[in-house]
Amino acid sequence: MKLKKVFSVFRKEFKDTLRDRRTVMMMILVPIVLYPLLFSLMGQMMVVGKKNLESEKSQIAFIPDLPPVLDSLLHEDKNLEMSVSPNPAEDLTSRKIHAWLEVKNFEKKDSIFVYFDAAMDRSRLARDRLETLIDSYKDQLKAEILVNHGLQPETLEPIGFRQINTAPPSRMGAMIMGVMIPMLLLVTLVLGAMYPAIDLTAGEKERGTLETILTVPVSRLELLMGKYLTVSTIALITGTLNLISMWLAYSLGFIQLGVAAGRLEFSFSPVNILILFIVIIPLALFISAAVLSVSIFARSFKDAQNLVTPLYLILMLPAIITSVPGIELNNILALVPIVNVSLLFEEIMLNNYSFEMIFAVFLSNTIFAALTLLIFSKLFNAEEVLFGEAKGLQFSFRRQEIQSASVFDPSSALLVLTILFLFLFYIGSITQLKFKEWGIFITEWGLIFLPAFLAIWYNKIHFKAALNLKGFGILALVGTLLITFGGLGTTIWVGQLQLKLFPEAGKIGEAIEKILNLEKTGFNPMLGFLIFAISPAICEEVLFRGVLLSAFKKKFSAAISIVLVGFLFGLFHIHLFRIIPTAIIGIYLSFIVYHTGSIYLSIIAHALNNGVALLIISYPTVRQALSGIISENNLPLPVLLGSILMLAVGLYIVWKSKKDEVLN
Repeated sequence: MKLKKVFSVFRKEFKDTLRDRRTVMMMILVPIVLYPLLFSLMGQMMVVGKKNLESEKSQIAFIPDLPPVLDSLLHEDKNLEMSVSPNPAEDLTSRKIHAWLEVKNFEKKDSIFVYFDAAMDRSRLARDRLETLIDSYKDQLKAEILVNHGLQPETLEPIGFRQINTAPPSRMGAMIMGVMIPMLLLVTLVLGAMYPAIDLTAGEKERGTLETILTVPVSRLELLMGKYLTVSTIALITGTLNLISMWLAYSLGFIQLGVAAGRLEFSFSPVNILILFIVIIPLALFISAAVLSVSIFARSFKDAQNLVTPLYLILMLPAIITSVPGIELNNILALVPIVNVSLLFEEIMLNNYSFEMIFAVFLSNTIFAALTLLIFSKLFNAEEVLFGEAKGLQFSFRRQEIQSASVFDPSSALLVLTILFLFLFYIGSITQLKFKEWGIFITEWGLIFLPAFLAIWYNKIHFKAALNLKGFGILALVGTLLITFGGLGTTIWVGQLQLKLFPEAGKIGEAIEKILNLEKTGFNPMLGFLIFAISPAICEEVLFRGVLLSAFKKKFSAAISIVLVGFLFGLFHIHLFRIIPTAIIGIYLSFIVYHTGSIYLSIIAHALNNGVALLIISYPTVRQALSGIISENNLPLPVLLGSILMLAVGLYIVWKSKKDEVLN
């Protein structure tokens, strides 16, 4: 690769990109003009809205015969306007009043009930005003009772209690901006990379200029690096302009949120800005490579937008996770892309960062950027991806009009997965809640297996090819068993590590254990094994290691097919804290089928994995027997190393088993 040619491609593509109106708008108009205007107007509107709301009187109704002192306090309050209503509940619903009071005996004492509509700003304000007034009324009653008994009101308050916020306004502002900025920056980085990436891949395919470009005396590596540098530069410029614009908008006082939400200050030091700029460099490189890798599959600009939109949502998910209370940057999360940058931004805003952590975040994102670039280079050099014709989805109400095929194309397979996911989410959840254990059985066979089977039949797909219905040899079986038990120990360790990072995951685990604990539920063990082990093994393998894997391996490389199917397998199980462990299982199951061509092996491995988990959860004697091997909080190091070694040996044996005699 000659750098001179790379930069020649870069200069040419960069100039052409800057001529694109959409790119210029995303780079300049949004960050330079929109941020100050948006936040200034938003802050002013919040201030005006709050002041107008507070200047209004709250319309309060009450049931007659309120206590005289309370009635007097209510009528004396200038922020309240009292009225008698024959039907206050109906008046509250129709917004004629904002809240209403009722005094009735509750738990053997008189109690004041305040009815309000929490979905209405004015009703919430009325609630707050009434709460303050009623607290004052209660204090008066307490004081009168104490005086009547010859005691002083201070008797009930032996100690004083005050809350003092030691965080200065600048730190409070930094806390808020530490949450807002990463989200906004990620959005602009993706949008900044999206248009040039689509134009330099799908756009050239649509214009018919890609073939011409490939004829010039420039290697494909030089060409893709030039395109990659163009997209990365545009994304980085967009991110930098956004960062500078936010800095100026906040520092120069364009934001008026402090008046509406308490006194806040915003101050970005030049050092912090420099650190943030350094951190977003590998993030921009990673996002650019990811967007290019997706848009390269599209045949037109519109098609590329449809493909990039799901990627945009996937990239936003880690940033949303960082807003969960209690999550802080640590040595593990520093290795997770997007999550690490989002959390580091918050630390930098609060001046709690360390340069070791900055280096870890920078290095991990650089590695992910390099890996994603490697994927893009593989795709760019694949003729079937670069010049493959998009066949589109076959659809007809008349089955005889559909042309037969050996396997689904990837888009059709993903459509099948999407439909089954909707079945699972909307129908399966209700079925499982109503029928419990048998609901899972119905879900697996009725909402996963049967629709997948019908999709294969209706689209005239070859069952044996689509479902990888090949035999297997002894060597492949041995490797599969090693992978299963080695993978079981590895996923247990991953689950325990995840539990330390996110203790909330334990609640999901407890809920799953209640369902799977056959001994406590009294469910028949043999039926339990059929429902929780055999059924998922058959039904889910037909969908993932059958329909999806056979479609992907026809078009994609081994690594992409295996990882993609594994990741989708994790997402399909919906639960947030089960995605990673389940995806790991899905990856090694996909590896087995990809290299042996036999779905029977993944069914065996899947059933064994679920069966062992079922035994451990359901029977204390089994847990006690394994207590020396599997600790509740930590997997012993020898067991972990043994599991990894067993998994590695199993993967190697399965990989080598391609040369083993296959029983058809």
